[in-house]
Amino acid sequence: MRHLTIKHIGPIDFVDINLSRFNFFIGPQSSGKSTIAKVLSTCMWLEKEAATTLTEHLTYTTDEFVALIEEFHKIQGYFGVDSVVDYVTDSVVLHYDKKRALSVDLKPGINYHRQKVSYIPAERSAITLPELQGFEFGSTNMRSFLFDWFSARELYTPERKAEILNLDMRYFFDKDEKKYKDRVEHRNGKTYEISLSSASSGMQALIPLQLMVQYYTNEYFERYKLKSAFDDDEKDKLLRYRLVDKVVLEKLYPRYIESQRSELLREANKKYREGEKKYVELVKEFKAMYNQLAIPERTSFVIEEPEENLYPYSQIALVELLVKCCQTERKHEMVVTTHSPYVINYLNVLLRGSHGGVKIMPNDINVWAVSDGGVLSLNVQDAKTGEMLIDTYDLTEPMEAIFNEYKRGENEDVIRK
Repeated sequence: MRHLTIKHIGPIDFVDINLSRFNFFIGPQSSGKSTIAKVLSTCMWLEKEAATTLTEHLTYTTDEFVALIEEFHKIQGYFGVDSVVDYVTDSVVLHYDKKRALSVDLKPGINYHRQKVSYIPAERSAITLPELQGFEFGSTNMRSFLFDWFSARELYTPERKAEILNLDMRYFFDKDEKKYKDRVEHRNGKTYEISLSSASSGMQALIPLQLMVQYYTNEYFERYKLKSAFDDDEKDKLLRYRLVDKVVLEKLYPRYIESQRSELLREANKKYREGEKKYVELVKEFKAMYNQLAIPERTSFVIEEPEENLYPYSQIALVELLVKCCQTERKHEMVVTTHSPYVINYLNVLLRGSHGGVKIMPNDINVWAVSDGGVLSLNVQDAKTGEMLIDTYDLTEPMEAIFNEYKRGENEDVIRK
């Protein structure tokens, strides 16, 4: 369960939504789609920070929270005196308003299951440009994406090239190349190699997105190493310390004081080694809780404009691939912002499972139209069949307006004749 409320942030006046596994937002430029995605992703990161360190009351000042989200997501000036964020899940309650510091409070129990949060921005094609090699992106979503991309691309070697959709193209990373290490193999009657930076704009936007999703729904979990950085080491030590207190010492010695901790741990370890049942069970519980909080179980993607620079048939092929990648036993999640009616219309095909065996279950998807500072759910029930479908009627409005304008001009020509 994830519930998000946003008030008066950027173009958003009021949004109050429950999120599912697959969440899609469609709307005009500057309507607030990315604002929702950026606020949500920040809440997810803060939830992870509190839950995986067992920090029961994680607190930022209002200025610290605003700086965190505005600088990371480059949305300076979006927050005002009446801005509010509420985010509630099975594990945390987060509240922000200008009148008091942001608070992230853990709910009772250990309910969080660690996840990888991957933000894939609309500007992703910038990482393919050679003139940006070595550029410092600062503490932004582009920097976070860049490091995730560096990890993902190394999987696709010259011996293990990645097929790109159904486009008869393959990508690979050639570490022996001096400068242009990202390579594209393009089949068009003959085979030749070019750098990704020389490929079309569609390929520059598509390839990082596709390979990131493929990697972080599969191989990432096989290659994951817990101690990957000094920061992680420090957080891991903090997690172990607090988890021992919560799962072991507080249950064995409810009234112990900090000065007794070392002595009580030695006693508990001794009785565990001697095989006393109560102690063995508590250590088993500690290990299970530690794995739950320290080792990621799934990935939550936040993806901006997957259709960027793609032909309509490629857009729907990409949507199908994204959903298919997420439908493993790990139950990965997605939040997607889009301008494309093709993307949203194709969700109805996936809801009916009528293509390639890829199917979205009705309870797993929410689609919203974003406009006028709010959202409107496009989830509807078919009056004839009772099936849950996505209402795409309004998405055809631009085409109908063009057609009506054409017919009006045609009639005027007849009158003039």
